[in-house]
Amino acid sequence: MTVTSSLELMTPWRLLRSLRKTPRILQTLLRDVTSSQAQQAPHDAHEWSIIEVLCHLRDYEDIFFRRALLILTEEYPLIPIPESNEELARKGKYKQQDITTVLDSLFTTRQAFLQALNDLHEDQWMRKGIHGEQFPITLKEAVLQVIMHDIDHIEQITQLLHDGRSHA
Repeated sequence: MTVTSSLELMTPWRLLRSLRKTPRILQTLLRDVTSSQAQQAPHDAHEWSIIEVLCHLRDYEDIFFRRALLILTEEYPLIPIPESNEELARKGKYKQQDITTVLDSLFTTRQAFLQALNDLHEDQWMRKGIHGEQFPITLKEAVLQVIMHDIDHIEQITQLLHDGRSHA
């Protein structure tokens, strides 16, 4: 009996398919959400608004894309740790952003990211870098991290939408 690791089950095709889903899911979830609604402060002061979550996704899309390019273009690169979420939010003025502009930017970067990954060979998916927290990470693992990050924040947006509707 052959033992298959979970990473082997995450084929490039499956990873790319999952990356393609986030824009479609967000478009469906946010179809009727206005910028004003997206900027509405959540009931819990420790939570982000929808627009803040989307700005975070947009900024991290760029961070994740740059990480992938580093792994692809350099031998065992050190993957820098980004600024804190709070610092990114402050600098990026998340609360004042427009939902359409943020989504367009997120989706444009995701398209470029997908294009860069689309024709890679298996050995390229297994290239490694050193994460800033000092552990090795393959491109495949880095892309899986993007997918997990998307899911976490899609769930967060779903909860914010639900809370907003139930308190309206």
